[in-house]
Amino acid sequence: MRLPFLAFTVLFSCADRVQIDADVPTKDPSSAWAKTLNAVSTPDGIDFNKLQEQRADLDRYLAWAGEHGQHTDGWRESKEDKRIAFLLNVHNAAVLHNLLRHGVPSSPDDVKVGVYKWDKAGFYWGSKYRVDSEWSAINHIGFHDAVSRYQEPLLWVALHDGTKDSAPIKWWNRRKLQSRLERAMGKFVNSDRGMVETDGEWSVNPLFVNRADDFVFWTHSEDVCDWMAGHAKGERKQWLESQIGNCTLKARTPDRRTDAIKPAQPTVDD
Repeated sequence: MRLPFLAFTVLFSCADRVQIDADVPTKDPSSAWAKTLNAVSTPDGIDFNKLQEQRADLDRYLAWAGEHGQHTDGWRESKEDKRIAFLLNVHNAAVLHNLLRHGVPSSPDDVKVGVYKWDKAGFYWGSKYRVDSEWSAINHIGFHDAVSRYQEPLLWVALHDGTKDSAPIKWWNRRKLQSRLERAMGKFVNSDRGMVETDGEWSVNPLFVNRADDFVFWTHSEDVCDWMAGHAKGERKQWLESQIGNCTLKARTPDRRTDAIKPAQPTVDD
């Protein structure tokens, strides 16, 4: 019975602990990083050339986040929005840093790390970042610490996975976080990244098919069509409402290309 646990322990210990090339700042560098992030993010993707030029802001933020957070700093349970925003922002910063250190690959799915050689494993599970005084894989930060912990499907729109399947990346302010997430999900559902019509047939972002249970079990929606209809407009909303009760969504073809606006030429980290 101990073999599966031991195998998992060995596998997890083989993950790459990413070292940040910056001293831990004495003051919270979040404002500087937020400004840089919003400057490099566009509706068409991320400007990695500009991000590389401003990489010091990213490094300082991740160095600071490694030694701060809800547990290290003793944030109260009442500070839920602060906790969630922190996790969203750290997750997304780690994704960008990981892309840069691997030379901005054509897709994060192609990254191989140690024994993590299968599809998507190296980037999301084989790369561990120090967060809140602990080492965590990128997917653990987003899925376990954020989405599963708070059981809020809206968080999926905020977690950028580095590909064009995600909503545009942005900094998440803890103030009025719920309303910000609602607006972001509305924009996502009503964009071609979220839902698109081809030859009279609608298809949706793979997220809404792969994580369909999250949008139902944690809400009062009848099915994922019902949940999406609450965020959709116009023809999208009409079509989704017509599917409620018999919701058989078709996922569009995944677009797992790195979310870059143009070819980037950063140097791969040693």
